[in-house]
Amino acid sequence: MNHQNFHRGLLAAAVAGAFAFGASTVHATGADFNIGVFTDYIDDGATKSDNDAVVQGGFELGFDNGVFTGVQASSLGSGRGVEVVPFVGYGFDAGPVGLEFGFEYFHYSDLDERYEGETFVVADWGPVYTGVNYLAHAHDRDARGSREYFVGAAFEVIPRTEVFAEVGYGSPADDNGAKFWELGAAHATDFGTFSVTYATRDESGAQNLLAGGYTYNF
Repeated sequence: MNHQNFHRGLLAAAVAGAFAFGASTVHATGADFNIGVFTDYIDDGATKSDNDAVVQGGFELGFDNGVFTGVQASSLGSGRGVEVVPFVGYGFDAGPVGLEFGFEYFHYSDLDERYEGETFVVADWGPVYTGVNYLAHAHDRDARGSREYFVGAAFEVIPRTEVFAEVGYGSPADDNGAKFWELGAAHATDFGTFSVTYATRDESGAQNLLAGGYTYNF
């Protein structure tokens, strides 16, 4: 599968791209490439592209020993440049539970806060997953130490079609935390995966977001 943490900060407009259709935390060997277009970039129930459409893509390389690495990239809307995220991690099975942990580095070409370095730990048991992200390094020093906790699930309801849901809580180091949730569906075809995601946050001024997307893996 694609790196499970992607729905946190990369392919967030198409959460199902990370979990749909037989996902397991332990990664397949070889290279997996993806490219997609989305009407918005949703991250933790908020827009990361100022409600603009985005183009995203990247690749992941998995090895027999459980190590995986790769890079993802996304546009961020008009005048906001691009996000580039190299990552590395390790995944393995502990009985019926799949575990993975690693590090990802977010670089922003045109934003004031130019970089963030985040560690992650994710576990899944069948269709259910949970995890935590920890912001270990950031251009904004006040943000260092921020944490995100999340739990979610994805279920196939008819052949090649899944529904997915996630709830989480962000605990910034320098501010009050906020709950967020996302709900959506994805349908896989021979020509790619189509998805729709609805999301929001429990904080003042939060938007109710609806994003559609298309992803092609090869």
